[in-house]
Amino acid sequence: MITCDLKIDLQSYIAHPYWPEREMVINITKESGMQRARSDANRRKALEEYLRSKEMTLADWDALNVLADRPFYTNGDESTIVVPKRHVISMLVSTCTMARAAFRPCPPDVARIALRASEWKTNVSVEDAHAWERFAVVSSGTGAKLSNQRGYRKNLFVGAEPPEGEPTIPVVATGTIEIDDQMVKPDVLRNALTWAGVFVGIGASRKMGWGRWKVEEFSI
Repeated sequence: MITCDLKIDLQSYIAHPYWPEREMVINITKESGMQRARSDANRRKALEEYLRSKEMTLADWDALNVLADRPFYTNGDESTIVVPKRHVISMLVSTCTMARAAFRPCPPDVARIALRASEWKTNVSVEDAHAWERFAVVSSGTGAKLSNQRGYRKNLFVGAEPPEGEPTIPVVATGTIEIDDQMVKPDVLRNALTWAGVFVGIGASRKMGWGRWKVEEFSI
């Protein structure tokens, strides 16, 4: 195995995690009947009764929402942003799938075996993030438009070259990729990462131009 060290200029990044706490918030909202209530008082009553049946308090509910709303993955100090391994691996698989044969470091069906990635550690914290706000068309799973009213959307991002919004400080990300040198050539991997930084991206909202980067250093 060969370890490739990476230094990345992460131009823009949105994580938008789906936490287990988000799943719990959604389930409680549905099961409590809050959505069917027509007044704030009835919604609160439905919520309190449901929480009581689950031996939870409103303070527990508030704390659960705080955890569900965390906008980034962070390291142990709960502040410094990291790009999780799952995002890096998904990017590598997408690269092996989307790139033409000359740029593929390996076939996509063996990408998770031949390429063993670490998380990317960054130099920025959650406090450095800025908000990307917009209004989106509300549609069903089939793509049918559900309302003429647009839905308000907000995501926090970091990056000095975002496709929209006010830039943050420059983001430097570092990580490693272990490769089987009998299956992957380092030079091909470097070219693939350079290509992926432009055409694949990493994280959320990639189709809207987010999650782009440049390879600053690639060493073995």
